[in-house]
Amino acid sequence: MDIKLIKPKEAAQILMCSERTLEAWRREDKGPCYYKIEGKILYKAEDIMSFIEGSKVSVQ
Repeated sequence: MDIKLIKPKEAAQILMCSERTLEAWRREDKGPCYYKIEGKILYKAEDIMSFIEGSKVSVQ
């Protein structure tokens, strides 16, 4: 089972936001799901992509 976990810095680059924005989202229970493993914050790459897809706005 290949699970790619990424650090907040890389997640912020993918989402085109700052690491501080990710911190704020975690405090506010917003943004992509994350994991806290031994005190380290990590994001699953698949969850980042799902968050992006879920943010899509449909234009008619």
